[in-house]
Amino acid sequence: MSLANFWRRHCVVIIFPTLSIGSIAADYSYTQRLESSTMMFGLTRQYLLAIVPLAGYGFGWFLDNKETERMTMFRDKSALYGRVLKEGEKPSWP
Repeated sequence: MSLANFWRRHCVVIIFPTLSIGSIAADYSYTQRLESSTMMFGLTRQYLLAIVPLAGYGFGWFLDNKETERMTMFRDKSALYGRVLKEGEKPSWP
C-alpha cells in the first residue's frame, strides 16, 4: 500500500483526534482564563498537556520493547512449530 493511498484512506482517522483534542484544550484554557501560574517545578498546564501524552507514548514503547525482549526466550520453542535451526539461520521472528 503506497503512502498516498494510505493517507487517502485514513486521513480522517489521523486528523480528527488531533484537531478535536487541540480544540478542546484551547477552548478550556480560553474559557477558564488560566493565568500563567506555575504548578510543580515551574511547569504550566500547557506544558503538561503536551508532556503527558508523549510520556505515555514513551512508557508504552518501553513496555512493548521489554515484552518483546521477554518473549524472545520462547522463540522457536513451541511443541507445534519448534524446530532446530540450521547453522547461521535467522530465527522465525525478531
